[in-house]
Amino acid sequence: MQDLGKGDRLALDGVFGLTSRGVYLLAYAILRNSEQAKDVLQETYVRVAENIGQYKPNTNANAWINVIARNLSLRHYNVRKRTVEIASPDDIGGNGNGEDNWIVHDALRGAMARLGVDEREIVVLFSIKGYKHREIAQIVGKPMGTVQWIYNRAIKKMKGYMEEGL
Repeated sequence: MQDLGKGDRLALDGVFGLTSRGVYLLAYAILRNSEQAKDVLQETYVRVAENIGQYKPNTNANAWINVIARNLSLRHYNVRKRTVEIASPDDIGGNGNGEDNWIVHDALRGAMARLGVDEREIVVLFSIKGYKHREIAQIVGKPMGTVQWIYNRAIKKMKGYMEEGL
């Protein structure tokens, strides 16, 4: 980030390599559309390069980038409100090998589809991206208690859906 701030545009490749998978997953969790998530992914890094002067050194660069991605994703979601596209296992990080993987991915897709936008976003940020509830609260602009409540509610919904299939 420091090199990017000094005008080294090649540094953006390094930042992209380290953070792009998480940005895509966050965008996909909100939009539930692979093509739109890819658009947001690309636009996020254009914004990172354009606004690098607003980044505060020695702060969490990944969180800063995720705030940009989240805002762009929500803007896309609110503007387009298109039909939901179900992801392939590759879209959510699976390798698609074997029947067991398909069963697990189908179950997870079904469980995630039952969640609202806020719930999906918080589950992805916590469970996949590894943020703490305190950090998620800052990213989504909600109190930490609310984030914890939304996360627990989402997990209960997902668990209920998974148990229905057993």
